[in-house]
Amino acid sequence: MKRNLNRYIMLCMFGLMTVMGCKKFLDKQPDDMKTDAMIWNSRKETEAFLYNVYASIPAANLYQDDPWLGLADEIDLSWNVYNTYNINLGNWNTGSGFYNKWATYYKAIRASFVFENNVDKNPELSNGLKTQYKAEVKFLRGYFYWLLLRQYGPIAIIKSELPSDTDFGAIPRTPYDECVNYIVQMMDEAEQGLPLDWQNDRQWFGKPNKIVCKAVKGIVLTMAASPQWNGNIDYANFKNHDGTPLTSVVYDESKWKRAADASYAVIQIAENNPAANVKLYRNNENGDAVFNPLKSVRDIKVKKWNCEVIWGRAGYNPSGWEIHTSPGPNNLGGVGPTQRVVDAFLMKNGRDIEDPLSGYVEEGFATTGGDNWNPKNRNITTERLAMIDDIRSGDAWGHWAGEWNMYANREPRFYANILYNKRIIPQLPSDVDKRDYYSTGSQKNGYGRAELYYGGASRLSGAYTFYSRTGYLCLKDVDYLSNLRDRVWTTNPRTEIFIRYASVLLDYIEALNEYNPGHADIEKYWDMIRSRAGVPNIFSVYPEIRGNKEEQREHILKERQIELAFETDRYFTSRRRWRAHTPDNGDPLRKWGDGGKMWGMDVNAGVTTSNNFNYTGFYKRTAFEERVFPMKFNLFPILQTEIDKNPALVQNPGW
Repeated sequence: MKRNLNRYIMLCMFGLMTVMGCKKFLDKQPDDMKTDAMIWNSRKETEAFLYNVYASIPAANLYQDDPWLGLADEIDLSWNVYNTYNINLGNWNTGSGFYNKWATYYKAIRASFVFENNVDKNPELSNGLKTQYKAEVKFLRGYFYWLLLRQYGPIAIIKSELPSDTDFGAIPRTPYDECVNYIVQMMDEAEQGLPLDWQNDRQWFGKPNKIVCKAVKGIVLTMAASPQWNGNIDYANFKNHDGTPLTSVVYDESKWKRAADASYAVIQIAENNPAANVKLYRNNENGDAVFNPLKSVRDIKVKKWNCEVIWGRAGYNPSGWEIHTSPGPNNLGGVGPTQRVVDAFLMKNGRDIEDPLSGYVEEGFATTGGDNWNPKNRNITTERLAMIDDIRSGDAWGHWAGEWNMYANREPRFYANILYNKRIIPQLPSDVDKRDYYSTGSQKNGYGRAELYYGGASRLSGAYTFYSRTGYLCLKDVDYLSNLRDRVWTTNPRTEIFIRYASVLLDYIEALNEYNPGHADIEKYWDMIRSRAGVPNIFSVYPEIRGNKEEQREHILKERQIELAFETDRYFTSRRRWRAHTPDNGDPLRKWGDGGKMWGMDVNAGVTTSNNFNYTGFYKRTAFEERVFPMKFNLFPILQTEIDKNPALVQNPGW
């Protein structure tokens, strides 16, 4: 088959819904027989209908219709044009319509039924393709229900294409566990009509396959087993108008086993089917001779369709993300990691920074560089451009002498994810003049270090609208070989990743810990993640936690926070674990809570353009924002106009 799914989906995302008339497809009237004939007798039109259903899949990264990054406790978005700004300040209600996906996803669900009920009419499609396409729309139906479920909680499950005379104002919400079971059913049914993988037909990378179906099933069941939905007495009064409970307040440990089994099914496929090419990405298994943990964790997001990608979408244009995460001038540099996530990253010895044995130092400047800052022993004055090339390639990484001790001797994932003050900016060309554009005064030395303080190049005189309010910028999903001075990208487009293998392993060990904390697989798969990241085995660092459910849980959740940082996982993990509304106790080092003070460095210290890297006033934990997060914010409200249309719907608790 010559059609390329990824090309179609990319077109859908950038205008196909308008150009081809999404309204015709998703809102077509049942009596529009001429349109029916056009759609179901033409292979081109039938497949276009299918790709329009795909087009409702939301983006996985920073877009104005995706709130998950800007609402999590790991990121501050500096711009008030994003509605996350208002939400974080508590300025929203049931009429605000922020990130309203309710109607969008239900349209796509209805379209999935229309497609499934009509595709067999097409004389230009083989029986094999019809079976496959019906499996795809079953997957999409289940996936859109899942997107609704994770945003709004229990939803109204509709299991067939309803006739036009249906009373759509009398369909109540379905209890949470029934929603979960239906989504799981869709994944199971879809899997039957899909191949194990697309390795033999790589033009269809981006379509669901058996592995994707199993992975989504594991994700859904992990949330269902979590405290928000498993025995949560705070939802005791969450009921339909007729008194039907929408969630169980009785804890069921077996839900964790069901979740673990689902994630383990993906692991078994990965381990028993090498041809499927599913495993943790390591640079030395993908072209490099020597293992490098920084390259291994960095390149997951940069290398197209690498072995860690379970499900993704081609055609991802990283330019917007890299412009928003790169420091000015010439860029918008305002995606600021919070101090909480900076503090979460481990030391190189695998210990938490609050551990007295970690070697962490809060104050002062490092007198020596890290283990990997100059592996080729270059003269940093006479071999400046070669040194920059080493940094951009990933061969050289870690802190330099003279950088703040807070950033010294941290684990590789820290350096792959965080651009901190005085660090050399990787995503600039090896050109002295172009790098000096990002430096001020005597700091113009051809290296181009991030000046994130008041008066620095990325915020000259403090007048720039766009700058990091936290004193950090995000480096994940940034290609070091990009040229953000001239806006030239070396790997564009890239793969937009929806699910990767590390998240499956983390789901598995988290679920396993909840009902069998002594299981050997916890160490086995946890160590795979840490080993790839260049971090020591958790039980060699903290042997006393072995088998202790509560202590292992805290370290597993921290591992998630680190490994999946800035991938939208933190938003959902903090809510499903029922910790997002943890109250602010005034401690800048608190681990959980999306309300209260959010901390970063003191980017306004000094209020003078004469600041430089030696100014220590910048390096003080300072609250950049006080967020509002009552318990009701754990779920989005259903838009009031939707409830007005369907009085059978009850609003979410607290709204």
